[in-house]
Amino acid sequence: MATETVVQEVARFAAGVRAGRIEDNILRDARRRVTDIIGIALAASELMTGYDKELGNSVFFEKGLHATSIAGTLGGALAAAMLYGLDEEGIGHAVAISASMGAGLIEANRTGGTVKPVHCGWAAHAGVTAAELARHGLTGPPTVFEGRFGFLRAYLDEGANAEALTRSLGEEWELPRVFFKPYPTNHFTHAGIDAAIKLREEGLDVEKISEIELGAATAVLRTIAQPEEEKAKPETGYAAKFSGPFTVATALVGGGGLGVSLDDFADEAVRDPAKLDLASRVRCVADEECDRIFPNQFPAVLRVRSENGEVRKARVSHNRGGPENPLSDEELEVKFRTNAGQVLSAGRVEELRAALDALDESDTVEDMMRPSRVEPGG
Repeated sequence: MATETVVQEVARFAAGVRAGRIEDNILRDARRRVTDIIGIALAASELMTGYDKELGNSVFFEKGLHATSIAGTLGGALAAAMLYGLDEEGIGHAVAISASMGAGLIEANRTGGTVKPVHCGWAAHAGVTAAELARHGLTGPPTVFEGRFGFLRAYLDEGANAEALTRSLGEEWELPRVFFKPYPTNHFTHAGIDAAIKLREEGLDVEKISEIELGAATAVLRTIAQPEEEKAKPETGYAAKFSGPFTVATALVGGGGLGVSLDDFADEAVRDPAKLDLASRVRCVADEECDRIFPNQFPAVLRVRSENGEVRKARVSHNRGGPENPLSDEELEVKFRTNAGQVLSAGRVEELRAALDALDESDTVEDMMRPSRVEPGG
């Protein structure tokens, strides 16, 4: 028997998951049992998670590529193909086709622009489109991952390890290592926010701060600290989400939700004189300990000097929301209500909350999707 290619092995695994979790292969009114969809999503997530520890960073990131939208397209195609009931060969073609469709640059993280939120939606759109094309007979290359002009060499150069994609597939799972983001900002800013909240809760007098030093991994400074002028005084609320100085200042002043919330990054909020004054006092530096831990965590250390010369320090090595520092059920509910309340009425928030509570007993995703729809004029 010929050796399986990577995409064939992934497709065989996905088909096996579907066979074990889905009793029939017919989409009835475009609906599936919620438990089946969750199982499919879990399988798809394994295709697109994980850093290469030996590299010490994401090669995608080093190249300015958004791994979420590029690799997410592969996972989206895998999940969509499974939901369409494609066989093992069809699933493989869907994934292989999708490798030509993912895209996303992260320059907006540094210098502004609002394109990045579209990336995940594009990945979902491209993934479904790839599955549709496979469903209608379009085919992809069997060596789409490991081939000379395949995905791995194109994006990750010759150092890519094709074997790592399927090593322990179905035995070791990446999903338990997924982080729940507590704050609506770039993940690289979170440990700095955590540290600022800790110092504020310990009684730091924000009005008497003379200077602030934010230490982080060298690799992340390009995103949260450069260009310095733009990070100290972001022009928009969206740009402020990628600013180490502004996110630290917001957390020190005190924001909504779990420490900072979407309201703290409205365009008018970034013109707050108190926040801008604090942000101007933040100096971002590379920290050796953070470099040692990155990219397994996105750590930070905050040193704050007061006018009387006192220096307070808070180091965060494990991000809030990760496996080592998980959010409680109560904190997750605060995040849910804070975000859902942005677009839904209080009554719809409660209806959606009840639907989520009953998720494992629901026959269709419609029970959950109905209350999540934004009312006209909302």
